[in-house]
Amino acid sequence: PFGLGLALGYPDVGLSAQYFMNQRTSLQFTLSFWYRNGRFGRDYVDNNSGLFLRADYLFHPATLIRGSVADLGFYIGPGLYAGFGNNDSMDLGLELPIGLAVPFKTIPIDLAFEFVPRLAIVNNLGVNLDFGYGGAFHVRYYF
Repeated sequence: PFGLGLALGYPDVGLSAQYFMNQRTSLQFTLSFWYRNGRFGRDYVDNNSGLFLRADYLFHPATLIRGSVADLGFYIGPGLYAGFGNNDSMDLGLELPIGLAVPFKTIPIDLAFEFVPRLAIVNNLGVNLDFGYGGAFHVRYYF
């Protein structure tokens, strides 16, 4: 099934999509607004803001808890990210989402909480290796 919803976290606030190729593997995509310092209102877009794109190939190796309403599953997988900010800034790198997913059994919705270590490889100045992290809370409806 295909799920579409929201991603809320750091640095993501935007759309989240997930496509399950089978029960153990999925593709996850996020298109979001990147808001490093979290400013809102009239000064919503500032020097540290832009668009953030993610693409992840996720493995779902285990269901940790099976329940009557929902299950609790674990996932991990490699991914790529790209950030495009104000003043011609950009950042490209690798990431490794590690998360817990709660798919509900009676309604086609899942919740996912993830921690995402990242390795920046290239930015607008050239090759620049830098380690960082992010995280997200996904809420998706499956069609």
